[in-house]
Amino acid sequence: MKRYFIACFALLFTMACSSNKVNIDEKHHENVKRVGMVVKIKTEMLEEYKKLHADNNPGVRHLLKKYNLRNFSIFMVQLADGGWYEFGYYEYWGNDLDGDMAKLDAEPENIKWLEICDPMQEGVIPGQKGWKIMDRIYYNY
Repeated sequence: MKRYFIACFALLFTMACSSNKVNIDEKHHENVKRVGMVVKIKTEMLEEYKKLHADNNPGVRHLLKKYNLRNFSIFMVQLADGGWYEFGYYEYWGNDLDGDMAKLDAEPENIKWLEICDPMQEGVIPGQKGWKIMDRIYYNY
């Protein structure tokens, strides 16, 4: 019987500690900047672009993490106009978005990455180059 109570106490203690951790993360998560963006991919570059962003290609993932970009995801869809569009999403978990973006932009490896990827993309608005940042209108935590 004593072992049963010790096991129950241990389980309850573990659960209490776990919920405290979740609350801490939730509080920090409220301060995260969430960014959605969209861009069109040149049809003739579609397969190469997919290869560059495949899960098995490390690309610049380590740099995204280094500069506090988390949950970076890219989704692709072909729309009725026949064009291929990407929706990108990331969360910024740092304290200086402009500073971290400037550092990321200065990374030689990132510069090379963008030299490859940028020509594969088209803006979704005439005259726009690269990703168009979207307005967030809804969020459910």
